[in-house]
Amino acid sequence: MDVVVCTDNRFVMPTGVMMYSLCCNNPSVDVTFHILVDDSVSTKDRDDLKETISKFPLGKILFYDVDLTILPSFPSLDTRQGKITKAVYYRLMLAEILPTSIHKVLYMDGDLIVRDSLLPLWNTDITGYAVAATADGLSGDIEFYNRLRYPFEKGYFNSGVLLVNLDYWRQHSVINDFCDFMKTRANDIALWDQDVMNYVFQDHKVYFPIKYNLTSGYFFKQPRFDYWKYETEVSEALKNPVVVHFAGDKPWYAYQKAPHPFNSTWFLYQDQTKWKGVKYDYRSLKCRLSNFFGDCLRLFKIIPKAYNYYTFVEPID
Repeated sequence: MDVVVCTDNRFVMPTGVMMYSLCCNNPSVDVTFHILVDDSVSTKDRDDLKETISKFPLGKILFYDVDLTILPSFPSLDTRQGKITKAVYYRLMLAEILPTSIHKVLYMDGDLIVRDSLLPLWNTDITGYAVAATADGLSGDIEFYNRLRYPFEKGYFNSGVLLVNLDYWRQHSVINDFCDFMKTRANDIALWDQDVMNYVFQDHKVYFPIKYNLTSGYFFKQPRFDYWKYETEVSEALKNPVVVHFAGDKPWYAYQKAPHPFNSTWFLYQDQTKWKGVKYDYRSLKCRLSNFFGDCLRLFKIIPKAYNYYTFVEPID
């Protein structure tokens, strides 16, 4: 199994936790991690990732230093937890970076946990398709389609877990389509490379079960996906997901208003790594002050308690 992950120095720790969880639950599988990095990832960071999976004899790591000059200039974007860097665009260059001897890869975001075997997903037939993915937990929001300008009926996938047909990418030179879209439609891009791939692959994708990429949107009390279409599949995934994707506030954030229902699962794996107990805080000073005063007002009941938008899920792990 060839697994691709992308990281900069800020995402090394969660990426390591994800890799550990994957190896824990796929111990009999030969797994090669292809890790795309930039120069912010130090030698120590790389050694830490190697150490994290060193107890798994079938695990191997290869590092690839990414040259971003092939992509159009694209600015970093502000979020509540700081800047989003160009690391989010690394996966657009998979066909250019990975050797031609690799025909398909399983791409995994660093902000997720693997709880079971990935072999059924890995063995999905993607002949003739660019990618296999799951519908995004917010895919029922018409804003996505109005912004990207393609029909609602074609759907919108989450790019945190992707089975990528590298042969298709190479044969169709999709990097050119990515670059053209980024150059001509930069103002329409809100979710970075995910938007780019959804537009370019709107007619060239196939879906796999949601349990392999259970994103935060599927936990919302007020669903923003096609509930009638995915109700049974989501209900089953919530009971026993293979992959939990923390596509929102992260378990390792020092400050959280609404903790994710599977935070304890993430900590279960983090505690088995060298990063036990580590949390990060990338909020700006303005954001920290806003959060502090808001918490004080809620403590004295001057304003209502923060709304917990997650539905309750019975503890699993």
